[in-house]
Amino acid sequence: MAKADRICLVEAACPTWIGDRLRAGHIRVLKTYGLDLTATWPRLWLILPDAVRTELGAARDSFSAAARLTAWAVLYLLLASWWWPAAVAAAVTGATAIAKGRFATEDFASLVESAVDLYGAELADKLRAGESLRPAEGGPLSTRMRKERWDSSSPTAD
Repeated sequence: MAKADRICLVEAACPTWIGDRLRAGHIRVLKTYGLDLTATWPRLWLILPDAVRTELGAARDSFSAAARLTAWAVLYLLLASWWWPAAVAAAVTGATAIAKGRFATEDFASLVESAVDLYGAELADKLRAGESLRPAEGGPLSTRMRKERWDSSSPTAD
């Protein structure tokens, strides 16, 4: 079980580990709380304390830095077609980018899940009177926040 979790916390469906880890957070929140993270995240972000936002921002910045490093690796690889030593720079930069990207992704995804765990009930309270966020409530809240006109249970349905 631990070996499988090291690869991915849910069944893999993306071509990369990073994509699977980001998707895993979404799936785990959906299964645990019935909450669609895509629809609810902007509202949750608005109620998060500044310290939590700062931590999430730092994790997101680390992820962005790893993505920029990946872009440099690609540029070095292009340069390697004219100047072979650039291939070494591309390999080193690429390996560093992958390692930093995986670390940053794990950090960011864990912080997002933790924010939902700690502040999801507060979001539910702010959206309606209640004691805690329960799976049976997550679906209707997600529907409400998606505001899909083709969903008959949505308040904006025609």
